[in-house]
Amino acid sequence: MKQKKSKLSQLILFASIALLFSCGSKKQASHYSVQDEISEKLAEYKTGGWQMQGSSRTLRGVLSSVIERLNENPDLVEVTGTANNFAVISNGKEAAAANASNRYAATATRLVKGAIDSDAQLSQALGTERDNLYAAYSSTVERLIRGDLKEAYTLVRNRQNGKMDCEIHYLIDEVKAQTSRETAMKKALDNVDIDQKYADKIREHVNKRPDIE
Repeated sequence: MKQKKSKLSQLILFASIALLFSCGSKKQASHYSVQDEISEKLAEYKTGGWQMQGSSRTLRGVLSSVIERLNENPDLVEVTGTANNFAVISNGKEAAAANASNRYAATATRLVKGAIDSDAQLSQALGTERDNLYAAYSSTVERLIRGDLKEAYTLVRNRQNGKMDCEIHYLIDEVKAQTSRETAMKKALDNVDIDQKYADKIREHVNKRPDIE
């Protein structure tokens, strides 16, 4: 009986030690995960020939700050805009902002379109007006969301023909972006003949945050 208790005590001891090391390993992995992510990004950018533009900070420092802000504020999302083969940086930045706005609007519109198309009553109520609603909503979101884009950092690389490419990473506050989406849908619905109960249901889908890739 004493031998069995002794073996049981040893098992408990070994299990406790294993758990202690396991917790320690997890903490260590968690501690280094952000830095590992940053190092991977830096290596990726270096391989692609990208350099940061318009900042006196190091790219590592900027990436660390961006990740920290995203982790601290669940309402912030990152959206990337790109532009290629331009000669003047201001033109490239303008094109990248337009690209980011377009990507956001397209994703937001797909979300609403999917919800409406999967609802037989809504689809029937809109009828042939659906495409007009989607187009009006998308174009207005694209225009309004430009004002919600906050540049986090800009990457530029030179092309062999002497021109440049750029990749701009923006942060969007989804609380403000939701207001932009709601305004866009209100404007789109103003031009559609539909019962109020269906209009309210469509607005509910606008409140869902788009998952920007």
